[in-house]
Amino acid sequence: MAVKIGVLIKNVPDTNTKIQLKGDAIDEGDIKYVINPYDEFAIEEAVKTKEAWTKAGQTVEVVGVCLGPTTASKSLRDAFAVGVDRGVHILDNEKKAIDPRSVSQALAKVCQEENFNLIFAGKQAVDTDSHSVATMVAERLKMPHMAVISKCEFSGTESVQVERDIEGGIKEVYKIKLPALLTANKGLNKMRLASLPGIRAASKKEIKEVPLSDIKAGYKVSGWGLPPERGKVKMIEGEPPAQAAELVKRLHEEAKVV
Repeated sequence: MAVKIGVLIKNVPDTNTKIQLKGDAIDEGDIKYVINPYDEFAIEEAVKTKEAWTKAGQTVEVVGVCLGPTTASKSLRDAFAVGVDRGVHILDNEKKAIDPRSVSQALAKVCQEENFNLIFAGKQAVDTDSHSVATMVAERLKMPHMAVISKCEFSGTESVQVERDIEGGIKEVYKIKLPALLTANKGLNKMRLASLPGIRAASKKEIKEVPLSDIKAGYKVSGWGLPPERGKVKMIEGEPPAQAAELVKRLHEEAKVV
């Protein structure tokens, strides 16, 4: 029986892209979309785990799961090029699933149908920064989970020992039975570059398109707006004691906050 590893992939705006508004909506015309950077660590760890388990005699399949509009399939193709075997694309052209509650609900439904033995995801998405979708998926699946991992070592396909960095340079170490969901942090690995054969093979791999299930949104975005422009910055010259005295004086006389 084949072992299935799922990897949650989000298609996000490149962090170098400049966001422009059109009225109270985002103008997506010139936005470049890429795989969420933290999901790259998840993809690499999924492929590495497949390679290790395959070497040990297991039959392993890595399945990418992505939610988004039709154009989001590009991120699945990019994941195929580095070793993901096939993909499930939850189509949401109307962008109904935008908050962690609705996104996790849709992703969990697919993960339950696929019956994964292990799921990887990035610790957060760089566009919404919520940190919560993957762990909400695990809770919906009633699956053990560990977030923000920086190292993992598997004992066959039965369990995994993970490390996570916490404040003060301390590491937490946990051993978890599979199936489980793990979210990847920076430092876990570095995603390999796609090879030319991998890029060619990516175009032939299967993407199964599924409709967005009935979901309950936690909130609805009514519009977008840029923050107000900041006032001019005043630089205070001199030595620290003189700067501190001048700052207090200006806060008292000009800003009237002290």
